[in-house]
Amino acid sequence: MAEIELPGVRSGQWRYQLIGLLPLLIFFYRLAQYIDEGTPDWIMANCNVTLVMLSFGMLLSRQLPTRVATIWLTIGVPMWLIDAWVTQVLWIASILSHLGGWLIGLFALRQVRVTGRSWLPAAGWFFCWQVVTRFTTQPALNVNISHAPYEFTTAWFGSYWQFWPVCALVVILLVWLVERGLGRAFPAATHSS
Repeated sequence: MAEIELPGVRSGQWRYQLIGLLPLLIFFYRLAQYIDEGTPDWIMANCNVTLVMLSFGMLLSRQLPTRVATIWLTIGVPMWLIDAWVTQVLWIASILSHLGGWLIGLFALRQVRVTGRSWLPAAGWFFCWQVVTRFTTQPALNVNISHAPYEFTTAWFGSYWQFWPVCALVVILLVWLVERGLGRAFPAATHSS
């Protein structure tokens, strides 16, 4: 029986697709934790949903979702560490979703590499998902900063709509910088896309 070669992944890389199940399992474990805590809206946070994106990117051997998810999982690690330090709360599900998801994303980048052309789709993804969470999550939770500025910035911004353009510029800069950094660690081969 001949092996089927999937786009974006070399022949014989079935283990890659199998590992792609892990982010999906972590996502459902995280969902169970949020339901148990009575805060299921938090599953809509970008760091959680990008686990699903990473999983499908790996399972279907799609390079762009794999790259976009890994960019956001990379951005999420320091944000998660700061949040854990400030709140003094650290869940096993949180460790798995942030650190585990990020490490799986780095593993995936070893296969698909970084082209330098994923930062704009990564920014676009966040803005679209921010709109979704604005209409589907409780305003008090401020999931994906979709309802209000960060609390520590309220002295600088009179309204969310004054804060949002600055937030958008920061997001664009972050995804660009992170992709550049990942590109140094996982540069695309000269013959691949």
